[in-house]
Amino acid sequence: MASLPREGYNDLCRRLRIVSLSVERMRLRPHIFQAEAELGWLGWEQVEFYDSEVAAQVAKIQEFERTQASLQNTSAEISVKKAALDEELAQENARHDTALAALAAERAPLAEQLPQAEAARRQKLESTERFQRAVNEISALEKRLEADSHSFMNVENPTIAIRNEARRVSDEIVQLGMERKHVLADKAAAVLEAEALETTIAHLRAELQRIDAASDAARDSLAAATRRVSAEMRLLDREKEKSSLEMAHLDKEKQLPYRFIGACLATHGIAPRNQPEILEKAVTLRDRDQQLAEALNDLWAVCSATDPAILISFYFLILTLVFVLCAVVVHLV
Repeated sequence: MASLPREGYNDLCRRLRIVSLSVERMRLRPHIFQAEAELGWLGWEQVEFYDSEVAAQVAKIQEFERTQASLQNTSAEISVKKAALDEELAQENARHDTALAALAAERAPLAEQLPQAEAARRQKLESTERFQRAVNEISALEKRLEADSHSFMNVENPTIAIRNEARRVSDEIVQLGMERKHVLADKAAAVLEAEALETTIAHLRAELQRIDAASDAARDSLAAATRRVSAEMRLLDREKEKSSLEMAHLDKEKQLPYRFIGACLATHGIAPRNQPEILEKAVTLRDRDQQLAEALNDLWAVCSATDPAILISFYFLILTLVFVLCAVVVHLV
């Protein structure tokens, strides 16, 4: 029992060393995989020992390469289609801008003429109303003068003054008749001009409506083309994304055959023509992994050779001490 603490301590140190080396080996394995895969990627075409397994891995890589080449062609075709759609949309935008600019240039003078024509028509209608009021005033004055003329005619033995007044009234009635004709002529001219302006206004409004409808149609056409191109773009993007995902998946799938061939190249000491230093890197990592494996085997062999009774007693003692220490801490707290 005198060797119990020493043997137990040595076993504990060995097991901790086993844990440390196992962790180091776990961390080393991805680096070995990557180095061997890179070695296989650089040198798979120069494998000179085509046994059945290596040939099968080379065939896998060649199939992956053919599939990826097809996917790259598909991706290139998709890019060409997207470029064509971009060009088509750019041309549609250019046509739209040109059409709107032409319509705007056509609309500007018409839009300027319409309020002017409407203002002129209002003026003619106001003139017509003024002429009508003047005709009404002339008619009222004529009625009063005719009444005066009749009253003068009914006077027996009229005086010179009455005769003179009757003559003046008669002359004024004649003058008012002439004024009526002039006012009626001016009114008729104003009505004709207002009617002509109404025709002009109707034509201007129709032309503006036509231009606005054409502008709306151009905008709708552009919107429809944009929606169509966007929908086709989304389909192409999904196809390209699918192709990219398949290529990424193939890149991952190629790692295994690359790693297999890289391991063979490292075993046979064959360096790739391009970047031959990768062979030394892979061999160094594999040697370190081998050293760790041998060290672990040696440690496990020593652990297995230790007397189990001593180990059981040691670790039971350790657990007891830990339990007592925890009890003391809980009691003090």
